[in-house]
Amino acid sequence: MKNYKFLIFIFFLIINSCSKQDEINQLNQTILDLQANISQLNSQINDYAFQINQLISQNNIQSGQINELNFQINGFQSQIEDYINQIEILTESNEIFETDNNNLTIQLNDLQDQLYLIRSQSAEDGVYLFNYVEILDPPFSGTMWDLPDLIKSSDYTVYSSSAYQGILDRLFYDKSIPDFITYPAHVYKVNFGDGLSVDFEIYSEFTQEEASNLEQKYAPLMGQLGKELRKNIKSIEFLKGEEVASAQRSDDLSYANITFHTDWLNNTVETRPDGDRTEELFIHEAAHLSIDPYVYGQQGWNEAVNLDGNYLSTYAKDNPDSEDVAETFQAYIAVKYFPERITSSLRDTILSICLNRFKYFDSLNLDLSIYK
Repeated sequence: MKNYKFLIFIFFLIINSCSKQDEINQLNQTILDLQANISQLNSQINDYAFQINQLISQNNIQSGQINELNFQINGFQSQIEDYINQIEILTESNEIFETDNNNLTIQLNDLQDQLYLIRSQSAEDGVYLFNYVEILDPPFSGTMWDLPDLIKSSDYTVYSSSAYQGILDRLFYDKSIPDFITYPAHVYKVNFGDGLSVDFEIYSEFTQEEASNLEQKYAPLMGQLGKELRKNIKSIEFLKGEEVASAQRSDDLSYANITFHTDWLNNTVETRPDGDRTEELFIHEAAHLSIDPYVYGQQGWNEAVNLDGNYLSTYAKDNPDSEDVAETFQAYIAVKYFPERITSSLRDTILSICLNRFKYFDSLNLDLSIYK
């Protein structure tokens, strides 16, 4: 009887051992299949990138081809997300070793990076690959506040030097009046490494030490603007007060100034919990002086706005002939040069609304090489 029980025990032990081995073999095969699928997807993405580069070099991409490219890249993204989900399920049920999890996850992250690189490089060449989303109303109230903190103080600047010119009479736009008025001002000639310069005009109600601090604080940030955005700016004016920033220009651009009231900058722009927006404010105001004159009233721009059929912000919609360009330009820079600083869904939202505006900006051949 004891021998019988022992034989039964051995039998179940063998059966159980075989069953465990089958499970291990099955899991190993699952991992091998995942690795093979990821490897195949990597090869497909490489072929896809080569195809796009060829089309861009031929400068002959048709709208139908772009739709197909969009369909393919969205398919790649879906496959990556599906594989990530599979790995998570296997991990939660303890059916995959940590080393296998890490290796597979690293491979998938690399594929995500490849897709990001394809999208960003294609955007620089004027080919926008994204997932279209139907949006009926402006998604933001104002892009300077609602889009992410885009430019960082640590980003590259072409600011090179400055020289104090003394106290001189300069024409300001004082929004607290509001009117143009001549004030004595500390004047600094601010020079940039790309050959441009701008005057910093700081009302003499600031001491010279305070004026110097303002110049040293904001001149490097001005040097973070693309050359095209700085090209028309004659001066940056600083006054005390809580009034919002403004940009003013004459028709011949002999007067093209941005006015900042420092209390508003300090209390509202620089201390937001979601990030300092000074650099984004510079983009917005600079666009009024250096981009607006070449856009508003142009047939190509009007056609682009009509084709897009929507606005990125309610501020742009309420002021279509004065704020649409400035509200859109920050998003243009984000999509084209800093796609890693915005989410894929935000990128889809922006391009679903502004694609034709972006193509119009591309047609202007703007020098924004500082962002590359």
